[in-house]
Amino acid sequence: MGATIGISPAEIVLAAVGVPAFRVGTLGCLDGDDGSKYYVYGHAQEIITAAGYACVFNSGHEVEMIDATSSAPGSGVGAMVGAAMAALADNDWGWFQVYGKGSIRTLASAAVGTLLHSTATPGALDDAATAGLEPIIGLYLGTVSGGSAETNADAYFNYPSIGLTAA
Repeated sequence: MGATIGISPAEIVLAAVGVPAFRVGTLGCLDGDDGSKYYVYGHAQEIITAAGYACVFNSGHEVEMIDATSSAPGSGVGAMVGAAMAALADNDWGWFQVYGKGSIRTLASAAVGTLLHSTATPGALDDAATAGLEPIIGLYLGTVSGGSAETNADAYFNYPSIGLTAA
């Protein structure tokens, strides 16, 4: 493990209960054998099921799992997307990956090199471009997600955000 800016590998996977461990919106970096990874510290607006679940940042770094209805006012086009690094209870604080190699929750058989979209399954992305779903710009898979109903797949994050809702 190389350089660390403000965080340790152990802190990345911890949920803070009651009092945040860092200022909300803090950007942290870890350098490792697979390159630099950047994380943003956020506040859960709902239960976040587990590490790897796709989440959207609403105003004030309030975070919820992304789903088909996540782009309500305050979290529409351009809203930041990240992967939770730990399960969080409603009102917990934690880190969300926004840059570098990591993993993201997908539905069955999401393909490499395709545009990923939000789904009706909270926290999971897919390559199907169904009307009413949001494309996620700046995030792509490194491996096919496999045939499982839901699984975490290798992914590359480049400060992902929500694109224009599919018509």
